[in-house]
Amino acid sequence: MSGQGSTQTVIDSLEFARTGQTLRGSLPVPGLTRLKDSLADTLGEVEFVVKGAHDAHHRPILMLEISGVLHLQCHRCLGLLDFPLRLLTTLLLVSAGDAAKGEFGDDDTEWIEASGELDVAMLVEDEILLSLPYAPRHGEGLCRHGTSVAVHGAGGSTFARLSTLKRITH
Repeated sequence: MSGQGSTQTVIDSLEFARTGQTLRGSLPVPGLTRLKDSLADTLGEVEFVVKGAHDAHHRPILMLEISGVLHLQCHRCLGLLDFPLRLLTTLLLVSAGDAAKGEFGDDDTEWIEASGELDVAMLVEDEILLSLPYAPRHGEGLCRHGTSVAVHGAGGSTFARLSTLKRITH
């Protein structure tokens, strides 16, 4: 089954992996409600591809590819920061019993519990949340917001910048 732009978001993960299915689609950013507090705005959408397969040890896996652009707020200048998403993740599907025992692979293996009703939209949102930086910010010298530019132009010392900022605000 391959759904181009499909609205199907619930799959049987083990059957999906066993039969090597592929699901393609897009999710509007406003629908990713758990992301809302991390974003500067909710414009756009994210594209995803989920492929079922087996790894080298013949264990069921899901390969997940997510792409798009999110708008975050720079913690340095409080301006808009475009955050490009390009995530490639392979998730091992484990049974509830194996998950409880922790006997399913090495420590580097990312895994999820296999489910007969896996919500792909929630899985995509989970992966995005895990990829977001704790304190997003523009690269050094790339902030362009009013006061921040004046402060950065004041020299290398933090105290020199603070002095400049005090003169600007008085």
